[in-house]
Amino acid sequence: MRDIIEDELFSSSVIKDLHALDFDFVPEELPHRTEQLRKLSQMFKPLLSDISQNAVIRGPIGTGKTVITKKFCNSLVRIARKQARIIEYVHINCRKRSTDSMVLIGVLNHFDKRFPDRGFSVQEMLQILHKQLQRREVQLILVLDEADALLKKSGSELLYNLTRFTDETMKTDNPISIIMVSQKDVLSDLDSSVLSTFKRSNTIILDKYTRDELYDITEQRVGLAFHNNTVSQESVDLIADIASEWGDARFAIELLWKAGMYADEKHVQLVVPEHVRAAKAETYSIVTETKLKNLEKHHLLTLLSIAKRLQKDDSAYAITSEVEKTYAITCEEYNEKPRAHTMFWNYLKEIENAGFISIKLSGKGHLGTTQMISLPDVPAEVLRDKLEGFLR
Repeated sequence: MRDIIEDELFSSSVIKDLHALDFDFVPEELPHRTEQLRKLSQMFKPLLSDISQNAVIRGPIGTGKTVITKKFCNSLVRIARKQARIIEYVHINCRKRSTDSMVLIGVLNHFDKRFPDRGFSVQEMLQILHKQLQRREVQLILVLDEADALLKKSGSELLYNLTRFTDETMKTDNPISIIMVSQKDVLSDLDSSVLSTFKRSNTIILDKYTRDELYDITEQRVGLAFHNNTVSQESVDLIADIASEWGDARFAIELLWKAGMYADEKHVQLVVPEHVRAAKAETYSIVTETKLKNLEKHHLLTLLSIAKRLQKDDSAYAITSEVEKTYAITCEEYNEKPRAHTMFWNYLKEIENAGFISIKLSGKGHLGTTQMISLPDVPAEVLRDKLEGFLR
């Protein structure tokens, strides 16, 4: 008997590069964030003339705050070296390092991997950092990601010290520039003495991604992470539709990754909408037995007809007219008389209001105005099995 673990570990995969689906991955191009990168570049242009700058990047989860910061800082370091200037970049996650001491240890570890994690006071570590920058004759750009966690726990004293890190022996007025990244308005948490060093105009506010922007981001990651022709266009569409409720690119990328894993689990070479629905069900499942039990019989029959249609067509969307035909057949199977069109349409709207389905107007490729139905939260196969169990 062959080793099942070995078989799975070395089985073929639709995914060619898992790193491109990692939240820490920084692609060469950042779709729909060009203007923000341009604005950051304008803000930090004085850095190439040895004038430090501070900035704030703010926005909801999944709007690209961290990836923009990493992209910009890595590019800035590279471009500065071409100009014979040395800039060191350190990225600190303040959820993990929420005290002044832990932040400074993280910074000093960048310069000395063996720097101990205890034994020095904050003031002593500031002096050591001062000597490191002086000895290397470098500027430091420090990113404080989730900066609100640091400010909440430790206040803004560290920021005060870092933004006044002057040294007469160095060419620059202050060798440290700071970018604070947060979901919240961290400027309101700063002391007036610290706030004076952060220009309010040096704030970039990121909005949630739109549905079309999420489509472009998902399509980009498909190209980077998956083998050619292994993700259907309908799957990309469905991921964009689902993630648009939150405007969250991280969620879209997570859905894409999990959908790819489901395809591998089934040993198929194409990621289809059913795999996306399975990924969504694992992450944000709203289909519960309690909710289903609250539905009347013809609501259940209508929902079953949608699940059947989507499973049969292996599609992201079902046309209402086709679902209605399936509904009539399903009613006969359960010895029920199909209701008229008006009642059927009412069932659809009530099921949509309950959160089980989404209905939208058709786009290009369909004649006239056609209503399209999707199951955004659960695989059609899973829902069908549950509904057939209820109806039995």
